Amino acid sequence: MPPKTFPKTPAAALLALALLAAPAAAVERTISDEAQRGLTLTIYQNGLALVHDTRWVPLVAGRNTLQVEALSEALILGSLRVYSSVEGVELVERSRRGADLTPGRLLERYVGRRVLYVTENPATGEETSRPAKLLSLAGGVLLEVEGRVELNPPGRIALDALEAPTEGLRADPSLALVVDSAEARPAELTLGYLTEGLRWQADYVADLAPDGSLDLTANVTVDNGLEVAFPFAALRLVAGEVSRQSVAPVPAMLRAEAAPMAMDQAMAPPPVAVGDRYLYDTGREVSLAPGERKQVALFQLAGIAAERSYGLDGLATVGGPDRIGPVQAGLEVRFTAPEGPDSRPLPAGTVRVYEALDAGEGPPVLAGEDRIGHTPAGQEIRLSLGRAFDVTAEASRTAYERLGERSFETAQEIVVTNAKSQPVEVEIVGRFPRGTEIVAESAAHVQSTAERMTWTLTVPANGSTTLTYRARVQN
Repeated sequence: MPPKTFPKTPAAALLALALLAAPAAAVERTISDEAQRGLTLTIYQNGLALVHDTRWVPLVAGRNTLQVEALSEALILGSLRVYSSVEGVELVERSRRGADLTPGRLLERYVGRRVLYVTENPATGEETSRPAKLLSLAGGVLLEVEGRVELNPPGRIALDALEAPTEGLRADPSLALVVDSAEARPAELTLGYLTEGLRWQADYVADLAPDGSLDLTANVTVDNGLEVAFPFAALRLVAGEVSRQSVAPVPAMLRAEAAPMAMDQAMAPPPVAVGDRYLYDTGREVSLAPGERKQVALFQLAGIAAERSYGLDGLATVGGPDRIGPVQAGLEVRFTAPEGPDSRPLPAGTVRVYEALDAGEGPPVLAGEDRIGHTPAGQEIRLSLGRAFDVTAEASRTAYERLGERSFETAQEIVVTNAKSQPVEVEIVGRFPRGTEIVAESAAHVQSTAERMTWTLTVPANGSTTLTYRARVQN
């Protein structure tokens, strides 16, 4: 992270002069988000994020206790690292302090003091306030009211806001840092820590043209499930899973989810390989409010060669009923993740395929959606988009012969029908017992695994093609 310069305002200059003249004694100071000078979010896909938060901090010579506010409530304390922009600054101690400005803690400070005892007339709803003295909170509320001692009286206790002793109580969690400084001076401290509650996922839009080419746009959806805001944060994304030894519970979002904002269409540069993962630096700053979901564009790939395919999985077999179907063929779109200097590995996510209509017939329609895993450049992608309306098939058993106690032969026939006005290719995927031998077939098969065989048939327009095969099974 490049160093940031703190503001050269008269107030800051006066504060710096005061610090130089301060004695070398322990000083406690609150560091709010107004002192923030830089923020970077590196978000992983499994609900983890690495935060680098830089704050401008005035230090005295000697020991400083810093209460750093506006940090993630799911901060993993053991992951915290602190970096200083100047020499001679040493981190001595760290601790996480929860919010303690609560009714109970505040009332404890009023024991023995005057309060207001407020009651309501149940008939009229009119409220009456009377001065009282809070005697004790041990085992219940004891109030001295008009010469009487009331035990857990109905009504409520009100406090004078101008007299409320709230010093040292905090409405929000904070991180306490004890820092030693060799001299009095301002410094920038960068807090690097891991936190739960931030995640991202890839969402792809694939536009399929009539000529078979495909344009792929990758968008990133970032979720802030925390109660803290991250303003103007440089956004980096890591594609790939990192090993976790323990996972803390993720805080529930306390605010309503915001609608996605309009996206900045600037594309991110190619990712950088970091070990066995890829780091995408989006090159932009984002501001995430508590509970907000935001989407930004990541990259675009244009003119990818794609083809539509049809498949029938499990229809070819040696068992089951004597007749199956008609069944609709599965519809797939296949393409290869581009290679080359401008290519991108594809992070895991959902791909939504939109198909363009002929000119003048309206906007594109959704052809289907599928999820892909982490995909390196150059690897084939197969998207299952649902069932084909016009491509169907029926299977039937045409012969069965027992050869012995542990072997038999069966003959099958599969008729594939195409109601489209153009020919199509259909893959018939068969799943057979290990050791099955195809002794006769009308089209050659490809043995994918010991138990998987595939036939590829060309089915004419408005016509049908029949596959026949005879299989010998040795049990």
